[in-house]
Amino acid sequence: MIADVHRELTARRADYPMLAGTTYLANHALGAMHRDVPQRLADYAELWATRGALAWDTWQPELHRVADLVGATVGAPAGTTVLRQSVADLVGAFASCLDLSGRRNRIVYADEVEWPGSHYLWREQARVGADVVSVPISNDGGITLDEQRLVDAIDGRTALVYVSAVLFRTSTIIDVAPIVAKAHAAGAFVVLDAYQAAGALPLDVVALDVDACVGGSMKYLCGGPGAGWMYVAPRLSEVLRPSQVGWFGHAHPFEFAFADIDYAEGVQRFAGGTPGVPAAYAAGPGASALLEVGLAQVRERSVSLTQPLVEAALERGWQVNSPVDPARRGGHVSIDPGDSERVCDTLIAQGIAVDHLPGVGLRAGPHFFTEAAEVEAFLAAVAAAAPTPRTLRAQN
Repeated sequence: MIADVHRELTARRADYPMLAGTTYLANHALGAMHRDVPQRLADYAELWATRGALAWDTWQPELHRVADLVGATVGAPAGTTVLRQSVADLVGAFASCLDLSGRRNRIVYADEVEWPGSHYLWREQARVGADVVSVPISNDGGITLDEQRLVDAIDGRTALVYVSAVLFRTSTIIDVAPIVAKAHAAGAFVVLDAYQAAGALPLDVVALDVDACVGGSMKYLCGGPGAGWMYVAPRLSEVLRPSQVGWFGHAHPFEFAFADIDYAEGVQRFAGGTPGVPAAYAAGPGASALLEVGLAQVRERSVSLTQPLVEAALERGWQVNSPVDPARRGGHVSIDPGDSERVCDTLIAQGIAVDHLPGVGLRAGPHFFTEAAEVEAFLAAVAAAAPTPRTLRAQN
């Protein structure tokens, strides 16, 4: 039965043209493009060419439709997700809802394991009164978060806790539930970064009870850049008042009113300025395909590919910087065979797409359409390019 499911998934390889000529294991960085994207972009262009400004009558509903599609990949109900160019824009808009001038002014996060852009944004909130609490990470080389330390840092002065569902460097899955429970008991918001989780594993933002969840379509959602998205819990989306706003966050943007902003209903108040319509058109096919496949099957396939990769790396004596336990590991695997930046360049020259991060090594991110033989080819190529123990000793 499992073999039948895997054959069904890999049968979809023709939907991703890049796979015909590349061993593509960089879906954690930029997901392979779905074959319907060029036509969707052509549809957008045709509307612009033939309808001009009147195309907004079609573009606006499409923005909402795609927002619902990507939201559905993390369990968000229809009408609770909004699109914007990037996570930075969306998180900035959420942060602008906070009044950090009083006693409850603490922003809690673990900066050494979060995405650098998020680190920059939260650190700069000190300029508007935030007491930024950087949680120390566990003592294992500086790349893994001890969730309990984050929980312990939350107190009655905490305004917001920011945490990733899956860490971008190590692919570590974070146990979010105790963090949410402690934050809500203390009266704080929780913003979940699901960029490395969405499209790689099942996630239910409603069950997790997070206040907001951000991500983008660029990675496992296979939707390309420029389509950031944010879910906001309905209990909050009608009461939060962002100061970082734009004309699409107005209830009636095409009335061009000059009075104080009349916020759009619900999550649309976070829409900001003119949306990236082409990015939304590009993001739809990848999200639709994942929902057709089902995130549970995607996750099962992912584990079936990454667990042998981890075990083979350990057998070869390479440093594995991702959890060995698949229940604690997301969609990619980080390994360091030694001299990993050079090894990465060698693999890319051979048509094997992976990437390299300083202090982490190689990152390999298969997806549901990846074949086991491609993972084996990656392992063989790393083994051929990696320095021998004798070479490493000489270098040291």
